[in-house]
Amino acid sequence: MRFAPLSILLLALLPPWEALSAEPVEQGQPLFLGTRFTLHSDTLGEDRSFLVHLPPGYEASSERHVVLYLLDGDEHFHHVTGLVDFLARGGFIPPLIVVGISNTERARDLTPPVVGDARLPNAPTIRVAQALPSAGGAERFLRFLDEELRPRIEARYRTLPYRILVGHSYGGLFGLSTWVTRPQAFQALILSSPSLWWNHGQWARDAAQALGRLPPPERFLYMSMGNEGPAMLAPIQGLARTLSRTRPPGLRWHYAFLKKEHHVSTPHRTLAEGLESLFEGWIVPEYPATPGTLAKVEANYARLSQRLGLELHPAEDMLNGVGYQLLEQGHTRAALAALRRNAEWYAHSGNAWDSLGEALEAAGQWAEARDSYTRALALEPARPAFQRHLERVTARLRPPEP
Repeated sequence: MRFAPLSILLLALLPPWEALSAEPVEQGQPLFLGTRFTLHSDTLGEDRSFLVHLPPGYEASSERHVVLYLLDGDEHFHHVTGLVDFLARGGFIPPLIVVGISNTERARDLTPPVVGDARLPNAPTIRVAQALPSAGGAERFLRFLDEELRPRIEARYRTLPYRILVGHSYGGLFGLSTWVTRPQAFQALILSSPSLWWNHGQWARDAAQALGRLPPPERFLYMSMGNEGPAMLAPIQGLARTLSRTRPPGLRWHYAFLKKEHHVSTPHRTLAEGLESLFEGWIVPEYPATPGTLAKVEANYARLSQRLGLELHPAEDMLNGVGYQLLEQGHTRAALAALRRNAEWYAHSGNAWDSLGEALEAAGQWAEARDSYTRALALEPARPAFQRHLERVTARLRPPEP
């Protein structure tokens, strides 16, 4: 016997005038977090889904970006993209492209092969091979990420040759295993509650050896553990002690014990602190700006560029803000230096040239201001403000009528 849907049954119980008088629901505007794509993997023999979040303003820019690859993408994409954009708006990190990888068979893809009679940490009578018969596909999954997904992302988007891998639990175990088996795949790892109990802690020991042989440039490792019991804590504490003792060259690392967090709650806090630590020096060193701020910013970015092996510049809006702060304080010469440098670094930006024009006006350099406004308008002809600025300076330069 077929039953009518509950909504139809309830509607039938209403008087006719009540059923017909319901007001239409107002249609809101959806929020856009990212785009889902599907890629067929020959390596894995299946279709794989992934999510991409681009920095705000990506389409109107020509900048290239570091890419953050996020394991367990469906579970963490929402809070990670919000956090990444929040930190970038605050000037703590650069805008990042976020790629979230969806799972099909998580325990298979994120774990190395099981060795011997390894047991589950919280159920020592149960063998891992028995509980997780498909485990052990980490190396194949890494080939998919490095040989199939990464080329797809780098062909489609403007990327920098620097990749961050973010993983939680099994994903943290997988992250460390990448530096053991394919160390060129990722330059930075941010790992929360990594399952280093795997194979009686073997991967913590293997990672300790591999971290002493990492190729340049400098690598970055941030790992955390919540208050999760001795089986989870002992291996990561052992790894941290080894790293403290051996001090591997070319590795900047940090371990955080988050005693107020548990296994599920560690990822968000770990990512925030990990990203800020990775990009230490990104933020403007003082507020409000002073005449010496530009020199400090340039020194910070020179150190950061050397550390990460990239040529990095402060975000356009960041340096633009420094220039306007200096103008408001009457430091016209320092403002000119900051805004000139911004126009050099972001020569494609009409806004950078328009801002430089305002500083040139404040300095009484009218012809140079006209040239700067002309360039701004040529780059962005649809900006009425640029047109008004150009007309104002042009009128100032026009010879007086006899």
